[in-house]
Amino acid sequence: MPPHMSRLFIAFLMAGTCSCARLPSHPVAAVQALPLTRLEVRLPSPSLSRAVRVERARATGLRFDVMPEGARVFVDGRAMGFARQLGALVTLAPGVHQVSVQAEGHATWRAEVMVGDRPEPIQVTLTASP
Repeated sequence: MPPHMSRLFIAFLMAGTCSCARLPSHPVAAVQALPLTRLEVRLPSPSLSRAVRVERARATGLRFDVMPEGARVFVDGRAMGFARQLGALVTLAPGVHQVSVQAEGHATWRAEVMVGDRPEPIQVTLTASP
């Protein structure tokens, strides 16, 4: 906050806390009329600031690369959508998941996939059924 704004803010705070304090009608005049008291700001010690560590939650799940793109993807029995519409990552909780990919006129692909703490790439090319 710029220094002149902090003085104005302090002036308004002081006017609201004491019934005998009166501010002139113009806010700049109020800042000049009131004596400025010393304001001390203490920052945490460097050792404390190093102790705090913020980690971002990593997205886990599956990244699909499926041919044909019109194939439907199922995870744990739930339809996730068409392969071309899934985007970059299907977020899933870590653990074992049942995955299947189906397209009309093609053999169905099924697998158990272990999802860890990082996204797992899945490449599937369906073969045409006889």
